[in-house]
Amino acid sequence: MISNEPDYKAELLAWGQERRRLQEAPEELLYAIVNELTRLGLQPGLGSVAIRTAHPQLDMLVMRWRPLDTDEVPTTGTTSITGQQTIKRPDGVMDLYPLAHGHTDEAMWRQSPFAKALETRKSLRVRLDPPPSPSPFPIIDDLLERGMTDYVVFPLDSGPTVSVVVSIATQRAGGFPDAFISGFEQLIPILSLSVAYKVERFQFQQVLTAYIGREPANRVLAGQIRRGDVIKRQAAIGFADLRGFTAASQRLDAEEFLALIGTFFEHTCDCVYGERGEVLKFMGDGVLFIIADDGNPTQTCDRALRSVEALTKAIDQHNASTDSLPIRFGCALHYGAVLYGNIGSPARLDFTVVGSAVNLTARLEALTSKVGEICLVSQDFSDLTTMETRHVGEFKLKGLNEPQPAYAPLVTSHP
Repeated sequence: MISNEPDYKAELLAWGQERRRLQEAPEELLYAIVNELTRLGLQPGLGSVAIRTAHPQLDMLVMRWRPLDTDEVPTTGTTSITGQQTIKRPDGVMDLYPLAHGHTDEAMWRQSPFAKALETRKSLRVRLDPPPSPSPFPIIDDLLERGMTDYVVFPLDSGPTVSVVVSIATQRAGGFPDAFISGFEQLIPILSLSVAYKVERFQFQQVLTAYIGREPANRVLAGQIRRGDVIKRQAAIGFADLRGFTAASQRLDAEEFLALIGTFFEHTCDCVYGERGEVLKFMGDGVLFIIADDGNPTQTCDRALRSVEALTKAIDQHNASTDSLPIRFGCALHYGAVLYGNIGSPARLDFTVVGSAVNLTARLEALTSKVGEICLVSQDFSDLTTMETRHVGEFKLKGLNEPQPAYAPLVTSHP
């Protein structure tokens, strides 16, 4: 009797050895697996990939696939999600969950099949028809409500600093064929090589982003790596500087001091990123950032000023919620042309901005404490923004021949 069942081992090994397995972006991994299982008639109903890798900010990245007409898997058991992203395509929905350090200490992780599979380094399978009793993992109840009939978890082979695990649930009557489970086990060494390549790219991009920023990281990865490899662009340039830095360093112990500047930097980054800006550099107690012009200088300046308004409100709220030393800062904004790219020596490069516009912004920021303003903006910036400013005066600034007019926006509030 001839079986209509595919040769799962042969099909999966052929799929795993296709050249595009190496060409796919890391986020394409789960889509590729689900689409192959769909082609083989295995009716995947949910799929997940968890990637743990060395990262200064994240504990892991979890990607979950679901059909277009299926609700998101509940995530109420964790407080570690930072910046969830959802992608919708004709071949399903992908929910991406970056998880902060500490997630593996939460009960949601400790009680998960992922944790079990990584601990034992063995695949696990939970047949769901009939339902198991007792339920071995909290997620099983959710899978049963969705009509899943079988559930498998495969840990992949990975290096000492990387852990990758794949899970798949099916709606197929009778669950997964044993031949598929065996075939996927045979695929794991090949799939692990492909995933290691993807994870290495992901890890490099994420770590580079954490240290030099999102757009600089993308430009470096795209090949903008030679010294002097710069572009000229229009942007709103910002300097934000923590006031009372020296006094705070003498008054607070090391942990309190680091917490204070960390809070300031964190709020600054959140507010700049919230307006699609880029934080380029932390300089002692200061932050250099830009809002790149996308063809509308007025909107660009408004976005920059909104980021400072949001930062002022965030710092005010922080100060009102704590008895510790309050955070005070000064900020300056200017609009102009900058050189953006690789600056430095053959032995040490920095991806940053330089130019007279950057110098003017720095000089204006140094003026804020002298004139008692939180934020000052240049004449060019004030002329472009639709947000109201008031003229503060004209000042002789170091390195500039002519006195420079300075304006204060009316959206800042703390003294």
